[in-house]
Amino acid sequence: MIKVVLDTSVIVKSILLPRKSLPKDIYDREIKTHNKCKQLIKFLNNEGINVYLPKVALVEVASVLKRHGYPKIALQVIESLSNSYNFVSENEIFEHSIDIALKTGASGFDCYFIATSSMLNAILITDDEKMNKHANSIGLKSILIIEKEFKEIERILKND
Repeated sequence: MIKVVLDTSVIVKSILLPRKSLPKDIYDREIKTHNKCKQLIKFLNNEGINVYLPKVALVEVASVLKRHGYPKIALQVIESLSNSYNFVSENEIFEHSIDIALKTGASGFDCYFIATSSMLNAILITDDEKMNKHANSIGLKSILIIEKEFKEIERILKND
């Protein structure tokens, strides 16, 4: 059965609308990404696809929501994620995350997501170009959501 690791960028962009103060071309791109992320999460839930996250994702989601001015919904989102997805504990992936850091030079949080994907042989889905590049550099299957139309993502997930 297919397994997916969702990066925090996808989770947060599925929740938050982009700021209207962004330049129009960037705002339009980010609205499209927001809608694609929402559609992806709905698809994953409807298809019963196993979604995995490193436990540290909860910390990152809380931090991002707080920084964007949404501290009150952070706990609700964390509870929803905890009830909806599978989590890999720090103990399970710590050593592998260090190996990923040494191989790729990716940021600390990114190493946890990449390590989770690697250990589970899962597809990593992100909106972070650097994370996608690091994952690809070690042979992982990674989808950069901004680069793909939703139909293509759906096809990849159904055929993998």
